[in-house]
Amino acid sequence: MGVDNLVLHASGRQHHVENYPGPFSIKSVLRGEVTWIVDGRNLVVNDDTFLILNDGQKYSMNVDAPRPVETCCAFFLRGFVERVAQDMTSPLQASLDAPTRTAPPLTFLARLHTDKKGTILPRLRSLAERCGEQLQPSSFEEDFLILSQEVTALHGEIASQIARIPAARRATQEELFRRLQIAREFLHGKVSERVSLEEVAREACLSRYHLHRAFVQTFRETPHRYLTTLRLNRARSLLRSGHSVTEASLEVGFSSMSAFSRLFRTRFGVSPSSEIRKIGQATT
Repeated sequence: MGVDNLVLHASGRQHHVENYPGPFSIKSVLRGEVTWIVDGRNLVVNDDTFLILNDGQKYSMNVDAPRPVETCCAFFLRGFVERVAQDMTSPLQASLDAPTRTAPPLTFLARLHTDKKGTILPRLRSLAERCGEQLQPSSFEEDFLILSQEVTALHGEIASQIARIPAARRATQEELFRRLQIAREFLHGKVSERVSLEEVAREACLSRYHLHRAFVQTFRETPHRYLTTLRLNRARSLLRSGHSVTEASLEVGFSSMSAFSRLFRTRFGVSPSSEIRKIGQATT
């Protein structure tokens, strides 16, 4: 770990990791749901989300599921992503003058992400398909190069989000951003439950007013809309994996089928039942 770019693609019902300080990595779940524990917080990852952990950041996980879960994790050679980020953000002449210069560390203040651009998760799924179920040095250096580019772009987006936070001092902006991340991580773990703004604010150690105001300014949407999007994305994944419309609706916390169908159609352009038929047609 850390001396080469590695892909770990695995499937199973039980797996345990305790406080492992791995290299810079991206964790994804291809089937099921897995909770990673970082800094004492439960980070819930499913097939719509991914987790980015910094070099040396300790994590734990304890998979004990009735059905096999499938994961794909990309572990980067130490300094690989940093060097790509440096090349992307500096003039070509600098690389010509010092091609082996040391790159500064790339630290992510946000850990849990949705793949809004649809670039990182498909790349990880492609790696999983080609490497089989094993841990192996990657022969797919181009994939890791492209992943590094996407990760660098994501880092830039996070910097832009932090800059939008209503605070004068950079240290205050970063602290408030960390608390907003706690709020988002909390929402990811509440996809199937009822949750109030007061609960989210309490988890992030902010007032309801400051949480809502900073969340909207930083992420361009309300906490409620963010959670609704998580629920709808999860519901579509459940439909695609064989669940009925009723099962998917209840699984993601909707008690009204009509409300669920209306929101689903608004987001994806088709009804939940049409989504099921579309998947059936694609497999025949």
